[in-house]
Amino acid sequence: MAAGLRLRAAVQSTPDTHDVVIVGAGAAGLAAAHALRGSGLRIVVLDARSRPGGRICTHRDRFLPLPIELGAEFVHGVAPALSHLLEEAGIVVAEVEGQRWKAAAGQLHPLDDFWSRVDGVMRRIPDKGADRSFQAFIARRPGGRRLASDRTLAAQYVEGFHAADPQYISTRVLKDQSGPDAERQQRLGRVVDGYDRIVHWLAAASIDALRLSTIVSVVDWTRGQVELTVESAGGAQGARGRGVSGRPTRVRARAAVITVPLGVLKAEPGQRGAIRFHPRLDAKAAMLAKLEMGSAIRVAMRLRERFWAGARFARRARRPLDTLSFLHGRDEDFPVWWTAYPHRIPLLVGWCGGPSAYAMSALSRREIEARAIASLARQWSVSIRTMRALVQATWTHNWQRDPFSRGAYSYQRVGGEHAPDTLGQPLDRTLFFAGEATDSGGATGTVEGAIASGNRVAREVLQALRVKA
Repeated sequence: MAAGLRLRAAVQSTPDTHDVVIVGAGAAGLAAAHALRGSGLRIVVLDARSRPGGRICTHRDRFLPLPIELGAEFVHGVAPALSHLLEEAGIVVAEVEGQRWKAAAGQLHPLDDFWSRVDGVMRRIPDKGADRSFQAFIARRPGGRRLASDRTLAAQYVEGFHAADPQYISTRVLKDQSGPDAERQQRLGRVVDGYDRIVHWLAAASIDALRLSTIVSVVDWTRGQVELTVESAGGAQGARGRGVSGRPTRVRARAAVITVPLGVLKAEPGQRGAIRFHPRLDAKAAMLAKLEMGSAIRVAMRLRERFWAGARFARRARRPLDTLSFLHGRDEDFPVWWTAYPHRIPLLVGWCGGPSAYAMSALSRREIEARAIASLARQWSVSIRTMRALVQATWTHNWQRDPFSRGAYSYQRVGGEHAPDTLGQPLDRTLFFAGEATDSGGATGTVEGAIASGNRVAREVLQALRVKA
């Protein structure tokens, strides 16, 4: 730890000592702590935010009976690792039901075949040959004129569901994750009482070892020993970006589990939230370059009424829209909207992913919310003034500008098919890596992937420290 010696004059003289230090109290870090419970190891979990959960961020409004998710919202597919914890905690998940619709040129059309149309494009990705970007694949117009609108739908799916830039995302990975049996994408559920219920349930098991508002700035490590330089965060955390206060302190352990988001791992030295590793993570550099942090902007709106369920839009659609779940359009700002159906409450969520979301993240919150209202008005072919009168409250969180996430969730670039697995491999039985970006089971970008990686890293730690499970 020669590099760390230079820091010690400025930090606390006696380090806080543990067996395992977990950096990040998101789903992966809390799952790892939960899986290590009862092992006899002394564990501490550190997080820069003033709350646990990471990119799970649930808000409650006294005028709505259901919570509002500003981060992770859906349970994707079977999600075995997540479902096991939800069942253990007695937390209820409801299936997302209802119909998909498409808005085009002021008209509304059913979109019940959304998944089959997207899959029809993805099936045309070659099984063999060099990996290429989705943009390069789609530029060859697979399916010709007959599938032109389906290609548009597939591109919207890539930018929205994967939060990805089509110029970079790997078609090989998209091919692996598509197909008629791709239940992970096609089946959706919601945690009825809010995603933060699982966060607080996990945190309760190790609450004595959970330290919030604690920023890790340096990780000094050598085989069998890790020393972290940490600083106490002053004031509110996250996107507000206030400074830190207090004297740096040290935390020492036999092993460290790094669960921070990919965007933080890739942050340049000196940027807020960045972590310096000594020695550097040269063994991970190539894989980090093959992974990208996707961009997404969501705006949730509480409305005066479920206006889409009224007679006016039923006439336009030629059938009732009270079972509307998703609305797809071609709007540049927010092309996808969803309701809380089957819960009949006046809540709409607008979603923008990929390059458009990255550009929008540079705007202020007020500008983003104004764009969302204008987008919603265009989708339903009403005036902005009319739509603004319907909106009672809005909520959003800019994950791209949040220094402790620096994006929404990860995706694999061209040539990055095996990057999550390699990124997740431990170094010298001392540094361990978890988080959705390290999931090798095809669930990157999801809470399922984060929890599965937390379970995996707990097994690796127990084996490395020779602790019987």
